[in-house]
Amino acid sequence: MKIEEFQEVLFAKGREAGFTEMEIYYANGRSISVSVLKGEIDAYKIVESGGLSFRGLIGGKMGYSSTERLDNESIAYLLDEAGSNAEVLENEEPEELFAGSGHYNSVNTYSASLIKTSPDQLIEAALAMERIALSADHRIDMVRRSAASVSESEVRIVNTKGLNCHRKHSSASASIYVLAKESKDAKETVTGGWFDFSLRSFDDIDLEAVALTGVREAVSKLGGATVQSDNYPIILRNDAATSLLSSFTSVFSAESVDKGFSRLKGKLGEQVAGSNISIIDDPLMENVPSSKSFDAEGSATERHELIKDGRLLTFLHNRKTARKAGVPSTANAAKGGYKGMVEVSHHNLYIAPGTASLTEIIRGTERGILIVELQGLHAGTNATSGSFSLAAIGYLIEHGEIVRPVNQITVSGNFFELLNGIETIGNDPRFIGSCTSPTLKIGSLSVSGA
Repeated sequence: MKIEEFQEVLFAKGREAGFTEMEIYYANGRSISVSVLKGEIDAYKIVESGGLSFRGLIGGKMGYSSTERLDNESIAYLLDEAGSNAEVLENEEPEELFAGSGHYNSVNTYSASLIKTSPDQLIEAALAMERIALSADHRIDMVRRSAASVSESEVRIVNTKGLNCHRKHSSASASIYVLAKESKDAKETVTGGWFDFSLRSFDDIDLEAVALTGVREAVSKLGGATVQSDNYPIILRNDAATSLLSSFTSVFSAESVDKGFSRLKGKLGEQVAGSNISIIDDPLMENVPSSKSFDAEGSATERHELIKDGRLLTFLHNRKTARKAGVPSTANAAKGGYKGMVEVSHHNLYIAPGTASLTEIIRGTERGILIVELQGLHAGTNATSGSFSLAAIGYLIEHGEIVRPVNQITVSGNFFELLNGIETIGNDPRFIGSCTSPTLKIGSLSVSGA
């Protein structure tokens, strides 16, 4: 049964059963992925997943249920289950369905032809990247993974109060991960990888660039050594800076603030970062993978400046946290899946870029370390306190030049203090996920090495 017909029958039978208000949240996705190893197909997967959650008001109480199937049996199950648990659930506060926003911006993130990319094209792409990587440099010991994929997904939220939101998303990606050694007998092995995507066509991805960048990322780390423990000026390349920012995005969630898990609590309107720092959540940006026109509650999304010129302007809210704080929702409701609880999350959060290129930032550094990879982000960061202590890989800079690779170091600091110590912001944000940072140069961070 198609989702539109399923929803109409469900609501009709729900009214007959005594439900006065009803809502469905439907999510569905399909992906095709291929990876190769040593010239052979290592994995070929077609994955389809999704389902529907239902909530309905009956006898003045809200009940919930969900299903993976769209058929008549599921309709009866959804209504029975929601009716039963409405009798026993004790809601902390009355829930009401949202009738929808007055206006929704248009965000184009879907190409119907993308999922029709032939499996043969994906296989040949993965094989081509493997061949390019192996022939690019004799120090490439192995291509551990060369992969290509396409996917599409949709979300539909409909309720009896008039809300009717629908969006579709599609993407294609290609990635490679390689191992490099100076020689076959060398003990040191380093790794490197790269990834690129397109929201329109798999043909838009430059496969050679993906493969060669992955190779450069690996071989440039050969011969790395630690450094003397000290405080160093640190350049976090855009990917490393993005990793660090991603670990602390929860500090902007009103949910975290309300629970006391953010040091930003009580600081709205105050200067919390350097005047050169602005942090934005923009779900309406073109050609970025996390753009969307509505959130998980059906609220129309908008661009929000969380920090402007160092001053904290707002937290991220869903309807519940906004109601509690007495402010409008920022349309940042999020669900981990169709059965997930409504939480708060960013859509497309980023640090506003500066004007300096990475090359210019390196040239302007007399002595310092360029960090390109941070490890142990889950265990080595504390979002509540802001502290971090992370293993890192990068390059030593002397007199404005990279002189050698660096490994076996740990870089430590505090995220909130870091926001006040950024000297230079790069012009190179790379929007490949829901959180992005350009390259950042920090005046001083503690580095533990030899």
